[in-house]
Amino acid sequence: MRGFVIAGSRSGIGKTTISMGLMSVFEDVSPFKIGPDYIDTTFHRVVTGNKSYNLDIFMMGEEGVKYSFYKHQRGISIVEGVMGLFDGLGTDLNNYSTAHISKLLKLPVILVVDGQKIGSSIAAEVLGYKSLDSEVDIKGVIINKVNSEKVYRLLKESIERYTGIECLGYLSNNPKLAISSRHLGLLQADEIEKLDEKRELLKSEIRKTINLERVLEIAELGERVYEENPFLHLKDRYSGVKIGIARDSAFTFYYEDNIELLNYLGFEIVEFSPLLDNIIPEVEVLYFGGGYPENYSKELGRNREFIESLKSFYENNGLIYAECGGFIYLCDEIELLNGERERLASLLNIKIKMRDRLDISRFGYIEIEADDIRGKGHEFHYSQVAEESDERKRYRIKKYDGREWSCGYSSRNLIAGYPHLHLYGNIQLFERYLKRINEK
Repeated sequence: MRGFVIAGSRSGIGKTTISMGLMSVFEDVSPFKIGPDYIDTTFHRVVTGNKSYNLDIFMMGEEGVKYSFYKHQRGISIVEGVMGLFDGLGTDLNNYSTAHISKLLKLPVILVVDGQKIGSSIAAEVLGYKSLDSEVDIKGVIINKVNSEKVYRLLKESIERYTGIECLGYLSNNPKLAISSRHLGLLQADEIEKLDEKRELLKSEIRKTINLERVLEIAELGERVYEENPFLHLKDRYSGVKIGIARDSAFTFYYEDNIELLNYLGFEIVEFSPLLDNIIPEVEVLYFGGGYPENYSKELGRNREFIESLKSFYENNGLIYAECGGFIYLCDEIELLNGERERLASLLNIKIKMRDRLDISRFGYIEIEADDIRGKGHEFHYSQVAEESDERKRYRIKKYDGREWSCGYSSRNLIAGYPHLHLYGNIQLFERYLKRINEK
């Protein structure tokens, strides 16, 4: 069993670039992403050819994280961290951070630091990360954006002399390796021109400047570990029930473990496209995940034949669940940044307005209470509800800082809202909702 975590000293340090590079040079990689991010996992899949799985203690619980990690191990597990090594919820050292995950899974950490505009002071930075939590096993350092081999040798000497942590190499300060940003973190993998060329250039650079043999030695973890399946008692409980999952350019945000768990529970999964299909599939449940419906609002809104079949399903009390982008699609109207308004599916009498900045008031991890059942979720959106009617809100939401609000708009057998849910941490909420299948 082999594995390690790529952690950053802070956000924007180059974790994704270096993670992609290392994933591309090794064979039989099982990629993972710490946190609730949907974007980085698509890059992992492109460079490895394998599905990438999220590891999130807040959303999944410790047992859920261990089960997912050990279940999906391949030849070498490469785990991309989130934000800075110790950044999480609050200031406790066990705060759902990259460091927290590394300790839970007993994984060595390779720390990525910035080599720009710094000299021997870089040793103080690395030493601080080493000293803050002795339980975090920082085995090596990779320096990003280094201007020359000469500069790297100076930085390497300082780090190794004053911290005792080995430098494993560097990545040069080459703009051709960069991946552009967009409002939800990064562009999706299929939107980047010449991604294959970037990947090959990255592989070539990493083979030259990073000690890959030493990385493999650090990654040695011993015998393969197995974790008991926490969902064994639910196997095939919903056998024979068909669930339609919206999958196209507008709806791409799904946790792979959610889809696999639905299969395990016995659901027959039928994928469909609100952009391209004329009618919804013959199913008992519809699931609209997140994505970028605002970028396809004209096409979505003008596919009236599909929307009419969706409305018929809704009026006949078919079960519909939607989150974030899926929620937006089910609303009446969206106002884009340029002021244009587009009509959408109109199952909910709600109007959405896009903003040019993150809705920080509703950002991050949330506690959810619905029907006296507690769950956990995550919000990250650049839009907000501009107008709403009297649809019932079934989610009572709290943040750790005391803020509270309501969401989860419910009408007939539909429930939709901004929160993203991971089924590992919300199986009771999910089962309560599915009871409606037998009540129809």
